Amino acid sequence: MCIRWWFLALLGCWLAAAAAEPLYWQAVEQVRPDAETLAKAREKVEKHKDIVIRDDIDAKLPPFHRRPEKKVTKGETFCQICHLPLPHSKTLRTRSFLNMHSRFIACATCHFRPKDRHLDYRWLDYRTGKVIPASAERFRTGKDIDNSIPIDGWVKIAPFWGDEPVVPLPGDETARRIDREWREGDLESRARLQARLHLPLEEKGPECGACHQEEKPLLDLEALGAPRRQAALIYRHVIPQFFGRYTEEDQRIRILDITR
Repeated sequence: MCIRWWFLALLGCWLAAAAAEPLYWQAVEQVRPDAETLAKAREKVEKHKDIVIRDDIDAKLPPFHRRPEKKVTKGETFCQICHLPLPHSKTLRTRSFLNMHSRFIACATCHFRPKDRHLDYRWLDYRTGKVIPASAERFRTGKDIDNSIPIDGWVKIAPFWGDEPVVPLPGDETARRIDREWREGDLESRARLQARLHLPLEEKGPECGACHQEEKPLLDLEALGAPRRQAALIYRHVIPQFFGRYTEEDQRIRILDITR
């Protein structure tokens, strides 16, 4: 009887600890990369080069190429242990627009979409780990824009499971441990880490129309604070409609088409 009680108590503690872990991290702990996945990860790690942000480049470029006062740095989210705040580079057609979104939408909002879970989305301040109340001022559309609320990259729309963020915060022990494992690891340990971190994620994010449509958008903008008219402007935005007409990479884009 005592042994059964001890086992049940231990199991209860284990389940409670597991439940306390962010949902994404639970998924990372469960994946087992196969040989093919590890080979692909090893190839990526071998080609990887750390990105160095130079501070002396402003003096060497003409004035119209100068960077803003606030330099792009690492550290806003868990994903930016490795990725820069402007991570999209592959698709020439849309990368600038996607990088604009990354300043106020967390990576996991687009790339962590488990089929067996219904996630909620809230404004999260990654400096403090606190939820920011839904607010119309966070949406930069329409005539009445409150410029006193900066888009500094720290406050983003993030996925939640229950009342907890889906992904560890950048200052959490988990994030610090991952950073340490990457810096100190050899090729094989880095490849395994890369594979485990990315297996629960969707490599390709949703199409623009997943959010920019009114019937069943990925994000409920009104729940995030946008007034109905403001939400409608975003749902019907002309740029996503424009991109939606070009499904093939070799299709030619004409600027005049944006007016159609």
